[in-house]
Amino acid sequence: MALENHNKARKKKGLLALLYKHKIDIIFAIFCLFLAYQYNYHISLMKVPIHDGAYYLLNAHDWLTNNLLSEFYRPPLISWIIAGIWSITGESWVIVKGLQAAFTVSAGIILYILLRKHKGAMFAFGVTGLTMISGPLFFFSTQIGTEGLSLFFVVLTLCLLKSQKESHWFLAGITIGLTFASRYPIILQSLVIFLVESLVVKKPRHIIKTLSGMLLVIIIVVLVVYLKVGAFQTALGKDTALTLLFSPFYLINSIDIWGLAFLLVPIALLHERTYSDKFNYSFIAWFIVSLLFWSANSSNFQFRFTIQYTPAVYFLSVLAIENIMKDGITINNTILFWRNSIISHIKYFKHRYKYDILGRWPE
Repeated sequence: MALENHNKARKKKGLLALLYKHKIDIIFAIFCLFLAYQYNYHISLMKVPIHDGAYYLLNAHDWLTNNLLSEFYRPPLISWIIAGIWSITGESWVIVKGLQAAFTVSAGIILYILLRKHKGAMFAFGVTGLTMISGPLFFFSTQIGTEGLSLFFVVLTLCLLKSQKESHWFLAGITIGLTFASRYPIILQSLVIFLVESLVVKKPRHIIKTLSGMLLVIIIVVLVVYLKVGAFQTALGKDTALTLLFSPFYLINSIDIWGLAFLLVPIALLHERTYSDKFNYSFIAWFIVSLLFWSANSSNFQFRFTIQYTPAVYFLSVLAIENIMKDGITINNTILFWRNSIISHIKYFKHRYKYDILGRWPE
């Protein structure tokens, strides 16, 4: 009897220890359930699809009935998925109302798993939680569109490229191609992540595998659309005009888009510790290139264009907090770090190109 009670106490203690060890994971699971409930509630209130959603539904009908597309410049993947569902269930837009929300929540789960492995559960929950409750992301994920779908493939690409397995890099190429099929311009973000990870790992076989998978999917997407309508177009002409005069729109509205957490991003970018971990490099490039790209548009500026790189924004915000907690804010050290970094790069170029840029630096 005493032995039986002892074993029960040990099992109870072991269970409590296991629950305590995974307390953040449990909190995240509850958070996902709450998020799913909120999505279900808000989606149930939707009586008609928004303008873009209506045309994705029309395109799905056209793919299913072999008619010409209503707007052929729209990315086809969301319409293909809807058409696939309708081929089983019959055409009803109510059935696919929650489709994009499912991809958004899935993207959050993948992001959490990736960051938990490399940064810890608390860091992962901070970044993922802030991303999932972001206003633009939540609103547009309740609609029929491509924001959540493309975010899913960008995050999945990042997750696969962080792996050292060659097969995962081939799959990353496929997900980059699917990013293109889900929302054409967002392929830039996946390509930036791919470029940074390629420079970090420096494995030609991995890079070739990714390029082969990516080109295969892109060629198929372009050919299928071209054979359907006799042309291929990625956007309206007015939305493709870029300029080197970057708009301050996203910086001016940064608090409205990302909240006060955005104020921590410059601290992360200036802090020396940010650059000591190569894992951070993709997030840094992801944020900077995406912000510059959308700011280079000459006329079309919208909050929803920031959705796909929102994880990078909150990653840098949480990283800034981590840096401050571990090293504090040391202005002198930060200035010294950047001064030495600039000098070292100038010396490198002087040596590489045999050109005296700013005179001789003392050794």
